[in-house]
Amino acid sequence: MLTDDENPAKQPETTPQRRGPSRALKGVAALLAGLVAAILTLAYAWQPPEERDFHSSWSVDSHFVDTPVARFHYTKAGKGSPVVLLPGGTLWSYTYRDTIPALAKDHTVYAVDPPGYGYTTVHDEDFGYDVQAMADALSSFMDAVGVPRASIVAHSLNGSVALYLAETRPERVDKLVLMAPLGLNAPVNFNLELMRVPVIGEAVTKLMGRSTFASGLSGAYARGERMTSRVVDEYWAPLSRRPNRKAMWKQVRMIDLSLVDRKLGDIRAPTLILWGDRDEFVSPEQADRLRRRIPGSTLRLFPGLGHVLHEDAPALVNLELLAFLDTDGVRPKR
Repeated sequence: MLTDDENPAKQPETTPQRRGPSRALKGVAALLAGLVAAILTLAYAWQPPEERDFHSSWSVDSHFVDTPVARFHYTKAGKGSPVVLLPGGTLWSYTYRDTIPALAKDHTVYAVDPPGYGYTTVHDEDFGYDVQAMADALSSFMDAVGVPRASIVAHSLNGSVALYLAETRPERVDKLVLMAPLGLNAPVNFNLELMRVPVIGEAVTKLMGRSTFASGLSGAYARGERMTSRVVDEYWAPLSRRPNRKAMWKQVRMIDLSLVDRKLGDIRAPTLILWGDRDEFVSPEQADRLRRRIPGSTLRLFPGLGHVLHEDAPALVNLELLAFLDTDGVRPKR
């Protein structure tokens, strides 16, 4: 007969001990925590170097004017009715280097760097960069240079600013030219969507170097030979500045295209829409939709040109600009 100590049935029951997380799981958690900390540091603490030794080779009459919003950099050329030129995203007034001489024959041309662009300095680090704030800033610039009303030529992202100004301050816009603009409340390209993601947008713009920027910029040209090393240098130098990197993601994130889209039918300024059919940044499929939404507007679609159509083929685009700005707002039929 078995004793209690020898009888397995009589042995005291033991409760299995709960084990903590495995070393592997702890390691993964630590790795993820470190990765998150690194991304946050990159996005909000670390600052990339700025290009400080670059000297522009652009021979132009450069000016600065102060407003409550910013110290605006702009160029001024010619005599005649005023025309204000707004660059596309990440660019500056240099983008109109082949446009200004043509327009200046009959117009006073102001090529301006908006807040967050080129060599303009924003006074308030918390400047909003939404369409209302950007349109207000443009109005303040026009006031500062004594231009109560002007024709506005705008490219890409700042097409939304020009549209909003024409919608909400019609007395300030004589004629309107939109080149591959963001104006419809439609999906934007992948790069812009990336900028809209918190933390990711900040990190991506900070990590961007000259070669990365050049790779992205190349997609804007259908005629690649137009994007020389010097052109990249001209664009990269001001874009490397900390405030401009910030503006790059902030304007995209803050832009509300529905505010622009809903008032397109209110535009009364004669409007010309120019688009390249090889645009990889803003789909040319939007061109005719936008034309139908803006009363009395005219569309010219250029075969074989890309997003920066005025740089791809300045002579062709200049003919359209001159014909439109020098008439009653209707492009002559061909």
